[in-house]
Amino acid sequence: MKVLIVEDTKTITNLLQVYLMGWGLEFFDAPDGKAGLGKARELKPDLIISDVQMPEMDGFALCAAVRADRQLHDTPFMLLTSLKDAASREKGKLVGASAFLNKPVSVDDLRSKVRDMLKLPATNR
Repeated sequence: MKVLIVEDTKTITNLLQVYLMGWGLEFFDAPDGKAGLGKARELKPDLIISDVQMPEMDGFALCAAVRADRQLHDTPFMLLTSLKDAASREKGKLVGASAFLNKPVSVDDLRSKVRDMLKLPATNR
C-alpha cells in the first residue's frame, strides 16, 4: 500500500515513516500541497497524510483538491497540525478530512487511525 506524506519538515516526514514501519507500506513524500497534489495524481496513494501549514498550498486546500478529483476523491486523508482551535478542526471536516491529529502526534493515535483507514492488522511489529 502506498502512503503519501505531504509535509514541509523532512524530520517529521521521516518520523512518520518510522512510526508506521512494519506493515509493509511504501512511502512517498512531497514538501508542500502543490507538489503533493501532483504526486497524488501520479501515484494514486492508498492514504495521504498532510500537514496543514505549508507553503504553496496548505493542507486544507490540498484535501479539498483531492476530494474534488474524480480519481482521488475516496482516498483516506489525514490532516496533521499544531493548530488546536475548534475552527481548524471544523475546517478539516468541511474539506473532507478522514482524520485530524494534533502535533506532536501520539504514535498510538497515528497507528490506530492509519490501521483503521487502511484496514491493517492490529499489530505492525
